[in-house]
Amino acid sequence: MKLNEDVGGNLEIVEHNNRKKADKFAEYITGETLRRYVAEKVTHYCGKYPTVFDGACGSGQLEQFISPNEFIGVDIQPEAVEAARYNYPSAEIYCQSFFQFSPNIKMQCTVMNPPFSIKFKDLPKEDKQAIQASYPWKKSGVVDDIFILKGLEHCGRYGFFIAFAGIAYRNTERKLRELIGNQLAELHLVENAFEDTVISVLFLVIDKRKQSDLYERVLYDCKTKTEKGCDTAKINPEKWDVFTPEIEREEIDIAALEAEIAKQEARRRRLEDELDEFVRITFKQ
Repeated sequence: MKLNEDVGGNLEIVEHNNRKKADKFAEYITGETLRRYVAEKVTHYCGKYPTVFDGACGSGQLEQFISPNEFIGVDIQPEAVEAARYNYPSAEIYCQSFFQFSPNIKMQCTVMNPPFSIKFKDLPKEDKQAIQASYPWKKSGVVDDIFILKGLEHCGRYGFFIAFAGIAYRNTERKLRELIGNQLAELHLVENAFEDTVISVLFLVIDKRKQSDLYERVLYDCKTKTEKGCDTAKINPEKWDVFTPEIEREEIDIAALEAEIAKQEARRRRLEDELDEFVRITFKQ
């Protein structure tokens, strides 16, 4: 699938950014660096021109550098859907609530940056009923976990999700971590990820066929476009730990410190002796 191009032949994407509506739906515009970062991972796992599903596609900006061979998207904002249809003329873009989206669609991968921290209790009745029909245990909290789980229903093997960091440790998302289990392949903590917020986010790579109980942890900074460190860890549903660089500790030269203390102590005694002598001479006169 080919994006519309400008007169110079460069990739062009029309972005819908109604700030008032974006605030309502807890949406943020994904910066170009993060888009490219996600695209590199998608290509690594799925190859070039994969078939892609996105259940919170917006104007399709997240898929800009993936160049999907086939693209199916869902979004609740009509203006965003209109922009996505312009950007991807041959794509199937549905304008409706993702929670009520029911077609049995299986693409090669799901790529999503769903809204963060929308509360279950604030959803329309129809959304709540649709969620509980598939996930009866979901009765409260936020629906970050449902976006991910429902998104995974529409991919054959791989899921790529940008998510709020709370899903890694909040008790309300423990069921999500249990259900994903060993399918978690990579967990990235991404700094400076968005253009309109400074919060750090998670980027998850999920492989439905993965068996190992280890996952890769990465710390990535979009501002400097660098990985600041990575390692592997064992999956624990209680908490998905992110990579934390070791704090460099300053080596203290004990001998030099003791010498400096002794020097300062000698100086103090000398000053005290000079003060005593000054007082003695002054009062004697």
